[in-house]
Amino acid sequence: MQFRLISMAAIALASAAPAAAAPAPHKLVCALDWTAERLPSSVGDPRMAPAMDALRTAWAKVHPAAAAPSVWRHAAQSQAIGALMFGVADIAPTTRDFTAAELAPYEHQFHGDMIKAPLLVRIGTVGGAPAMIAVNRRPDSPLPQAAAAFISFALSPPGQAALAATPGFTPLSPSEAAREASRAVSGFVAPLDPALPEYQPRKGVAGAIVSVGSDGMKDLMDGWECRFAALQPGVSKGERWEHLGTLNGFHALINGQADIAPMGRELWPQEREAWQASLGTPGPVEVAVARGGFNTPQRTTAQAIFVHPDNPLQSISMAQLRAVLGENPTITRWGQLGLTGEWADRPIHILMPPKVTPNAMSMQLGLLQGKGWAATAVEAPYADTAKALAADPAAIGFGGLEEGLPSLHALAVAGDDGAVIPLTADNAASGRYPLTRLMYIRLAPGKPSAQVSAFLRYILSREGQERVRSSGYFPLTAAEARRELAKLGALGSN
Repeated sequence: MQFRLISMAAIALASAAPAAAAPAPHKLVCALDWTAERLPSSVGDPRMAPAMDALRTAWAKVHPAAAAPSVWRHAAQSQAIGALMFGVADIAPTTRDFTAAELAPYEHQFHGDMIKAPLLVRIGTVGGAPAMIAVNRRPDSPLPQAAAAFISFALSPPGQAALAATPGFTPLSPSEAAREASRAVSGFVAPLDPALPEYQPRKGVAGAIVSVGSDGMKDLMDGWECRFAALQPGVSKGERWEHLGTLNGFHALINGQADIAPMGRELWPQEREAWQASLGTPGPVEVAVARGGFNTPQRTTAQAIFVHPDNPLQSISMAQLRAVLGENPTITRWGQLGLTGEWADRPIHILMPPKVTPNAMSMQLGLLQGKGWAATAVEAPYADTAKALAADPAAIGFGGLEEGLPSLHALAVAGDDGAVIPLTADNAASGRYPLTRLMYIRLAPGKPSAQVSAFLRYILSREGQERVRSSGYFPLTAAEARRELAKLGALGSN
C-alpha cells in the first residue's frame, strides 16, 4: 500500500510539473533555399549563439534586403546533427566534432548521397574550443548558395571583425581564414543555362504524387518536392515517397504502386522485356531530369576511358572504342590506334567491371548500342580492375573517375562530330564529353495527372534545375529541357 501511495504522489507531482515544450514541426522556406542573400537557417550549440547573432547583425548591414532565416535557434548542441539530418537547418554551429553515435544515423539518412559526415568549417575559437559551422555537403559537390555565402562571409574581414568584437570569441588568423574559406567554396559549380524557362505556378492543381525510386536521387526528389509544394500548395507527397533504389522504382511502376519512378540510369533490356510482358507496351515514358556527375562516388557519373600511365595514347574516338570493346573487334592492337614503335604490335587487353554493373550496362547500351562485348574482355570488381589497369601497360578499361586510381590516365574522347573532348567537370556538365549519362523520372504511358505534369515541368524549369547544381549532378541545358517538355506535350499534359 505504501508503494501505491508513493507512486500516486509521484504521478501527481509529475502532472503538476510543467512539461518541456517540444519544438514545433518545421519546414524550410524551400522557395528561397538557393538564393545567396538569404540568411541560412541555423540550429546548434548555445556557446555559438553570441557569434551567430553577431554575424547575423553584420550580414544584415551588407544585405539589408535579405530574407530572414526560417529558423534561428541555438539552444542545444544535441539538436545540431538532427537539424541537418531532417532539413530543419541549413547550417549547424558546433564547438566539437560529432560523435560516432551521432554520425551513425546521419550516414544512414544520407546513404544515397554518400555523405558520411557533415562538413565542418572552423570560423574561430570560443573558450578554447573550436567555433565551427557544420553543413551537409555531398562529396565532390559545391555547398548550397545560401550556406556557402554565409560561411564565406563569416571568414571574410567583416565577419572576422564581428567575431573579434564578440566577448569570449577569437577570430582566425588571415591564413587560417583563407584556408577554411577555400574548403567552403571548393567544388565545381555547374553553370545554369539562362534560357531555361521559369516555372509558372498553375491554378487548381491539387493532389498527391506517389514516388518510388533511386536512393541516389533521394535528396534531389526531397528538395524538388519541398520547393514545388511552396509554389503549388495543393500538391503533396503521396502515401509512398520512398527512394531506396532504382530497381525499387521500376517494380513499383510496373505494379501500379507509383505515379513516378526516379531512376539514376538507363533502362536495361531485361526490364524492357519485363515491362512488355506485363503491360504490353514497349516501356515506360522516360523524362530526363539531370545529367550524371563528374567524379561522383558510386553514383551516375560520366564514363572515363582508362589506360596505363605509360601509354602514349591521348585520345580515342567513339567509333574506335566500339571497334575495340565490341563483339568481333576490328581493332585489337595499339598500332591500329596510331601508336608506333614498340607499341605498334602490342595487343590491347580489355579490362572491365562486371557486365551486370550499371557502368558496364550503360556502356553496352550507349556505346555498343546494345550489342555484345569482345570475347577477350576480362571482368573483375572495380577495385581489382583499377589495380590490373595500373599494372598492365597494354590494358584499356572504363568506369567512373572515382573508381580508377590517380596513376591511371583518362583518354580524351572524340564524338561523332570529330571534336576531341577531355573528361573535365566543365565538359561533363555541358554534355560535350561524349560519355556523359542522364538521370530520369519514368512514368507509365498515358496522360499523367495534372500534379505529376506540373511537378515534371517544375523540375525542367530554371528553379528546378538550379537545385541540381549542388547535388553532385549537373543541370540540363535549355535545349534538353525543351526536348523533355515536348515529351510531356505529346502525352497531352498541359
